[in-house]
Amino acid sequence: MPSVRKIGAAAGLALAGLASLAGLAATAVRRPLPRVSGRLKLPGLAEPVQVLRDRWGVPHIYAASARDLFMAQGYVHAQDRLWQMELQRRTGHGRLAELFGEIALDTDRFVRVMGFARVARREIGTLGDEARQQVEAYVAGVNAYIEQNRKRLPIEFTILRARPELWQPIDVVVWGKMMAQNLARGWITEALRAQLVAAVGPERAAALEPEYLAGHPLTLPRGMRYSRDLAAGALRVAGATSRFIGSGELGQGSNAWVVGGARSASGKPLLANDPHLMLQMPSVWYENHLSGGDYHVTGVSLPGTPGVVIGHNERIAWGITNGENDVQDLFVERFDPADPARYQFRGEWLAAEIVREEIVVKGRAAPHVEEVRITRHGPIISALMPADGSQPPSASGGAPADGQPAANEQLALRWTALEPGQTLDAALMLNRARDWAEFRAALARWTSPTLNFVYADVAGHFGYAFAGHMPLRAQGDGRLPSPGWTGEHEWTGLIPADELPRALDPAEGFVVTANNRIIGDDYPYPMPSEYLPGYRAARITQLIEQTERHDARSFGRIQGDQRSLPGLELAALAGRLPAETPLARAARDALAGWDGELTADSLAGAIYARLREHLLAQSYAEVAGPLARTAGLGAFAGLLGETYLWRALPLLLARLAARDDAWLPAGRSGDDLLSDAWDATLADLRAELGEQVSEWRYGRLHTLTLRHPLSAVPALARLFNRGPFAIGGDADTVRMGFAPRHYAAQPSYTAPSYRQICDVGHWDASQSILPSGQSGQPGSRHYADLVQPYLKMQYHPMPWSRTRVEDATVARLMLVPE
Repeated sequence: MPSVRKIGAAAGLALAGLASLAGLAATAVRRPLPRVSGRLKLPGLAEPVQVLRDRWGVPHIYAASARDLFMAQGYVHAQDRLWQMELQRRTGHGRLAELFGEIALDTDRFVRVMGFARVARREIGTLGDEARQQVEAYVAGVNAYIEQNRKRLPIEFTILRARPELWQPIDVVVWGKMMAQNLARGWITEALRAQLVAAVGPERAAALEPEYLAGHPLTLPRGMRYSRDLAAGALRVAGATSRFIGSGELGQGSNAWVVGGARSASGKPLLANDPHLMLQMPSVWYENHLSGGDYHVTGVSLPGTPGVVIGHNERIAWGITNGENDVQDLFVERFDPADPARYQFRGEWLAAEIVREEIVVKGRAAPHVEEVRITRHGPIISALMPADGSQPPSASGGAPADGQPAANEQLALRWTALEPGQTLDAALMLNRARDWAEFRAALARWTSPTLNFVYADVAGHFGYAFAGHMPLRAQGDGRLPSPGWTGEHEWTGLIPADELPRALDPAEGFVVTANNRIIGDDYPYPMPSEYLPGYRAARITQLIEQTERHDARSFGRIQGDQRSLPGLELAALAGRLPAETPLARAARDALAGWDGELTADSLAGAIYARLREHLLAQSYAEVAGPLARTAGLGAFAGLLGETYLWRALPLLLARLAARDDAWLPAGRSGDDLLSDAWDATLADLRAELGEQVSEWRYGRLHTLTLRHPLSAVPALARLFNRGPFAIGGDADTVRMGFAPRHYAAQPSYTAPSYRQICDVGHWDASQSILPSGQSGQPGSRHYADLVQPYLKMQYHPMPWSRTRVEDATVARLMLVPE
């Protein structure tokens, strides 16, 4: 679901209208909520369907057939999350400006150029018969709710004076493309890396590269030069889009692990997962338990799509993390100066496909027209320029390359998600999989995003499998934009599905995946990736090995662990920090004696957080310009260097510990970096937290507010938002909590968007938690009832057997045929 800055202003809500908004806020809590008890007619059902809601607001849906089951799921999703679903599909289709006006235009332009709806329309044709039937049933359920409740819509529709259109199957598919966008960061990193090369040269850029390894040089593709302006226009508009659909530079990651029976108290595998996404109101996920036809599955779903994404069925359990793989490549296309619809490829001129996209903009008499050029590599994204009419930068900084005017060079994006796939088929197959073979058969059809899956089954097996299309390249590794006109850097195919990384019942007795490196150098296929630091994976491994046999309690302790491994590494360097004043000595002593627990009340944690930040800034000061580039327009601006610096931390700490100064500019040493960063840290903390070191606390710097898209208006923020809450953790702790200090628009907070622990030996003992609640309606008791349990690292049961479901039931709804 989007995270939006000043969206209230975009909707035309001026300060003068706050009194009426306050009135709306007051009536919202009294607005009739969807019926969850009694009998309701659902046109199209073949047989009655029972919907039993438990005390946590989770629906348990029992149907006689799969078609009736998914129709009921669509109806129930719409009951609790219709506004969220509306906003998501408008985002995926590039239709936000219809509601929010000019401020959303650049986002719509980006989405239309990318062509998520165009791809989704083609993907509908690739769906298998069963998946198509389930999607159609789901959509029918959503539409039935809309038709029955046009006068009882969620409060957001009233505020925006909007009415939902009836759903189509394409609306389901397009949100899957948006989720792939949320988890992708390849092209942005590729363009940013090109700017670093332009700023300091390839050798220096290689020395600064966060994942630079000996034997893997950062090599320029033949025939290419890079300027500081390369991709700048596309980056600006990508930043605008990130405010709605998320950005790959916002610290997203996940944890998942599984232990075999030899390491569990029950003698059966135990599996845990906590996917990390931007937290919001309502949650991106929706818990449901589905039983009908050959489906019996429970866990979290995505409102707007059928089935379960993370969870378990009668036979298997699974969890996911982002693969962090590079499945996006930028190609520099050369267009004909006399005919911009033609581009060069292997000495010939080819005709680009031209798509005319009309975007309706609230407040405009005529729609905005976006002409999209599409080459054999994908859509031209550098053509995106700010809506103020300024010109996009050239791909070569204005200098001719091989005699070709730079103005004729434009960036095209090749990306696996922009090609029709079968991920929805795969997800529904996964919901019904009964063993490892069927699990892997489902994943073989998974297209995007690339994901790591952990697995466990009732027969006692456990394992890991990678899923998603991984391109094979004729040359290079895709880390920098490549010439599109030569044909030398084309994708030549995909890594075969049956040769993607996997492991069943590994001898170690457990599997851990936390966005860390997947495979070693002995893997036979190139698998370029932008892996995140391995601290979380290392800490999870430590905690698994420290306990002989695990249960849900020990897994819960692991999910709640806040020990910072890089914090301990940095604390070990405290003796090299200058301490010329009593305050500096007190701060240095606190850091040196720190146990690494990054809790909200940690004194040393506050020192570490600021020192980490300033140390990275000092180390990369020579490329501060590219790294601090503001992407986005006006209120939607964002910073793109955040993840790059995050990934740089392990190598930086290792170099400092080893007193390796060879990588630094002439005249600089590691001690210089530490000293300068320390001075800046103390100045910051004195200004932020005062002169008394004993009163410094991490939680005063690090807070969580659960924000709703309309909460930029103060009167609505009080209704929709929850927080702020002082909270511990950071990007590298198992209990992840990433709150960037610097941002150009709306503050964000990335953390576990769902926690799940599956006990394969006793499904009724499984447990889970969302950060907010099940309902998207602020008048519901389930809008925010899980906030405090989530903050306290508590869980609720996942009732599975009918007996346990009945015990937990507080509301019964019977959906009956018309």
